This record gives sequence, C-alpha cells and structure tokens, in this order.
Amino acid sequence: MTKFTVAMFASLATFIGANTFAASAEQECQQLKNDHDVIYASKGFCFKDPEAKAKFGNDNCYTTKPKFSEKEQQRLDAIKDRQKELNCK
Repeated sequence: MTKFTVAMFASLATFIGANTFAASAEQECQQLKNDHDVIYASKGFCFKDPEAKAKFGNDNCYTTKPKFSEKEQQRLDAIKDRQKELNCK
C-alpha cells in the first residue's frame, strides 16, 4: 500500500472511532439523565423540564425539594460527577 492509502485508512478509522465514542457518550448522558429523573420522580418531584414532565408527568407530584436517602444521594452525586466527565448538556 502507498503511504496515501495508509493515511486514508488511518484517518477513516479515527473518524469512525470518534463518532462511535460521541454516540456512546451521548447515549450515556441520556441514560444518566433518565436515572437522575427516575430517582426524583420516585420522590414525588414536580418537574419543570418538558421532557421529564412528558415522561413522568406531574399528576402525582407534591414537592420541588425532595428528600433523598443516603444511598440515593450518593447515586445522584455519582451521576452528576459522570455527567461532568462526559460534558453532558
């Protein structure tokens, strides 16, 4: 193979790998948001976010300041940390 062909394959592999990572990070961000919202919904949280409101509804909500168990708070903190690492929107 010529140097040009090798360079083209390397560039293509890098491009595909970067897009795969981006899609995976985007999917992980979405899953983290969902995990976060599930914890909040289970505590009767009244959502303002239209997506969460549509998914979980506010029919049975009763608080904007839910109280979490220690385990739930640890999970929420871990979610927040991971979202920062991934630069989630």
